[in-house]
Amino acid sequence: MNIEAYIQSLSVGIEDKGNVSESEDSLRAVLKGLAIELWSDSQGRLWLVADEADAAKLGEPRGTVYTAAEARHVVTIADPGTGAEVHRWKRAFDGRVHDILPTKKAKAGGLE
Repeated sequence: MNIEAYIQSLSVGIEDKGNVSESEDSLRAVLKGLAIELWSDSQGRLWLVADEADAAKLGEPRGTVYTAAEARHVVTIADPGTGAEVHRWKRAFDGRVHDILPTKKAKAGGLE
C-alpha cells in the first residue's frame, strides 16, 4: 500500500477548502481516540492518530506515528522521493514533522 496515496485519500477536498486549521480539526475529530495502522512495503508499519495525546497513548515509537497535522504536512510534498526521505528521517530520529518558517537571516541571505 502506498502510504502517501492513502493519507491523500483521507484528505480529499481539504486543499479546496482553503482553511488548513479547519481541515486539520476535521481529521483530528474523526481520529480522536483511535489509531489507524497502515502498512507500506517500503516504509513498514505506520500509525495515524489525531494528535500528540493519542500518539503518547499508543505507545509506539514516535517515528512511526503520524498525527493529523503531520499527515497534512506530508501529503503536500509533491515529490515522492522527498516524501520517502521525510519518512526515513522521521523513523531514524523518532521525530515529528513540523513547519519550519524561514528566519530573517535566511531571507536576507536568499535562502527562502
